[in-house]
Amino acid sequence: MILVTGAGGHIGNVLVKLLYKKGHRDLHVFVQEKEDISHIERYVKEVVRGDIRDPFAVSAAVRGCDTVFHLAGLVQISGVRKKQVFDVNVGGTRNVVQACLEKGVKRLVHVSSVHALKEPEEGVIDETLDPDFNNLPGAYAKSKAMGTIEVINAIQKGLDAVIVFPTGVIGPYDFRSSYPGSAIQGYIDARKTQYYFDGKYDFVDVRDVADGIYRAWKYGEKGQGYIISGSVSSLEDIIRAVEQATGREIPRRKVPRALVKVAALLAPAYYAVARKKPVLSKYSVDVLMSNCCISCSKAQEKLGYRPRPLVRTIRDIVRWYRALKAVQKA
Repeated sequence: MILVTGAGGHIGNVLVKLLYKKGHRDLHVFVQEKEDISHIERYVKEVVRGDIRDPFAVSAAVRGCDTVFHLAGLVQISGVRKKQVFDVNVGGTRNVVQACLEKGVKRLVHVSSVHALKEPEEGVIDETLDPDFNNLPGAYAKSKAMGTIEVINAIQKGLDAVIVFPTGVIGPYDFRSSYPGSAIQGYIDARKTQYYFDGKYDFVDVRDVADGIYRAWKYGEKGQGYIISGSVSSLEDIIRAVEQATGREIPRRKVPRALVKVAALLAPAYYAVARKKPVLSKYSVDVLMSNCCISCSKAQEKLGYRPRPLVRTIRDIVRWYRALKAVQKA
């Protein structure tokens, strides 16, 4: 029996479909009480609803499972709801590993984030965890590192677990419109001038992340971590890929980094008044200006992982997004 926490999220729903496609039919998912999972219900045997912060609910969901994929987490780029971020990403993970230890789970696959890893100013980012949380920018990165430490502590107590560290996840089937997904959808819909700067990061297709998670489960060594990355792409690379996929030129203007940093400080107030999902914040700007030399060589060598090119991902995002909008309008 397999349990997937956070199955309704971007990575989660793609992983559930992959597991089903691979022949795993005894799939159980742990999701929030009122979460819409209509897009994956046909693939699962049982839906368990509860709060990842509730140890009793988590324990009940884990009971009888051989494998647990822990994906439930809260991504936050705006700096608000810090307590909730730590409660979910650290406390929720603590509940999962404790339940896995108590219920004798054979393997836990924990989905962390590359932001939990040590980031040197220069050189390659690898699977080295940063134990000094003060050096990590933002509550999200700190919480993912602390949650990963919870898993490592459980491994030392005998739990068979592996950890995966995805980079910036993009791709189709983004039903909740993730932060990068919202930005790309904005480019697809763009009619007015789009402002961008010379930021860049390592973006990975969500389907490749799901594949990397599956491979870590099957072939990963107990106690090991694996970066699941794609390729370094600038914001202009993404815009050009959207233009290629849509066949339509996107009006755009490049702005200086200094101006972007000022705008990022003012962005939270704007999004609060406009009631829009944030796509710009100090944290997101810092990420797009950070070291993005990230290596997935370990996953390639040990797991046989191979990511696909950005242009193919953007093409599939455009096709999926347009099909979704057509259905919504029907």
